[in-house]
Amino acid sequence: MFVHVNALMCQKADKLVNRAAKLAKILGEEFSGCSQMTLKALQETFGVVDQNVFMAATSLAGGVARSGEVCGALLGALMFVGMLHGRRRLERTSESEDYSKCMDLAIKIYDEFKQTYGSVRCKDIHLRLFGRVYDLRNSEDLKVFAESGAMNKCADVMAKAAEIAAKHIIKIS
Repeated sequence: MFVHVNALMCQKADKLVNRAAKLAKILGEEFSGCSQMTLKALQETFGVVDQNVFMAATSLAGGVARSGEVCGALLGALMFVGMLHGRRRLERTSESEDYSKCMDLAIKIYDEFKQTYGSVRCKDIHLRLFGRVYDLRNSEDLKVFAESGAMNKCADVMAKAAEIAAKHIIKIS
């Protein structure tokens, strides 16, 4: 009986992970905005939706304000972790169980994402995926980025970030 129940729980977990990844890819291809689409996919998958947090993720796209720094897909995933497990009140980090739990989970997600792509920097991921770095602040480069289909490859990164986050979130639940 235990093995059967455990197998059913694993199947449900796999479905949630797959749903988060598929939804992130669909949203990323349709709307772009890596941080928001990764966050939105996780919010919808786990049924924890907050419009204000979704809005707050806007400026993190393109590696934070299109700067090419930390990947927005990773940041969206980490924002969702904060929604679930972040500090609920003003308290010292050394005394906060919420802070510790959130940070432990965030570190696992960050480390796996970095291992997957070799970096957490948007510019480095661009170079790896596209063979070049796009300057998303430059209107001509942004246009080339969009016309080249690069956004669809970024949607794959969003899917992977959502998958990694969902997998680790389920493990601690």
